[in-house]
Amino acid sequence: MSVISALMYNGLKVSGFKKVFSLPERKFLQKVAKINQSRQFFLPTDNKAHYHEQKIFDKYSCLVIQSNETPSERAILFFFGGGMMIGPDKGDIAVARKLAKNTGCDVWFPYYPLCTDYCITESYRMSFECYRRMLEIYGAGNVSTCGFSSGGALAIGMASHNNAIDAGLAQPRHIVAVSPGEVPWNEAECARMQALNARDVMIDYVYMKTAEGYMRHGEADVQEYMIHLSKGNLAGVDNIHFFYSEDEVLYGAWPEFRAACVKYGVKYTITSRPKMLHCYAVQPLYREGKEDFQKICAILAQ
Repeated sequence: MSVISALMYNGLKVSGFKKVFSLPERKFLQKVAKINQSRQFFLPTDNKAHYHEQKIFDKYSCLVIQSNETPSERAILFFFGGGMMIGPDKGDIAVARKLAKNTGCDVWFPYYPLCTDYCITESYRMSFECYRRMLEIYGAGNVSTCGFSSGGALAIGMASHNNAIDAGLAQPRHIVAVSPGEVPWNEAECARMQALNARDVMIDYVYMKTAEGYMRHGEADVQEYMIHLSKGNLAGVDNIHFFYSEDEVLYGAWPEFRAACVKYGVKYTITSRPKMLHCYAVQPLYREGKEDFQKICAILAQ
């Protein structure tokens, strides 16, 4: 564990950051609303890449990031995290820009509808429309998905959704899921997450149980794979690459994902490290994060 990593880990532990996720519903929603006020769509003006907006259903926005003025031959559909409740900040866009630079791919960064205002079915509808458009532009076999936390769930979820609605689209070239979100659906998974809770300094197990209510947003008719991701149909997926901290609550879902990959004949790899922060691999601020972010870039560049 590097010095900077240890400082961040211990700093978050002392700060009580994770208490936000166990707040009563009213206080949690108030906190989220305040955070999201400054997290609306915008076109960066930093000249570090070429940016433009894709409108989805004339209602939602997707930021397209290109390292060059002309589009690349391949692209990545990149999903930010935030428990389906918190929008992206400038740091998330910086990660997406680094992905574009280090892989040679264009990166599509959807501001997918959050479950503060919508059911997760709408998050999937908008995100899948981005994926469909990307396949039209870049062609089958040239679009990968990548995401962290709830975004990691969407990165895998696009493949399950493709099968669930019988869309018949090509599955992603690669899927990279960093600490993918999962509401536990069996006793063993719940027990593993609970056992890890004391070691996770960012996400509280309580949220993994209450998140379902936010994600449904009052709707009863929601497909299981949108809530319990590892129940999704992964038929036709070639490979999924998982990244976890071994000391985060969501690592407790790994056996379910591994079983799903085996069930559908999906090749998989897992990179895990002890005493790392949730989603450390997309936080290239310290040695471990930098090393595994480069692994992600190498996968997506293939």
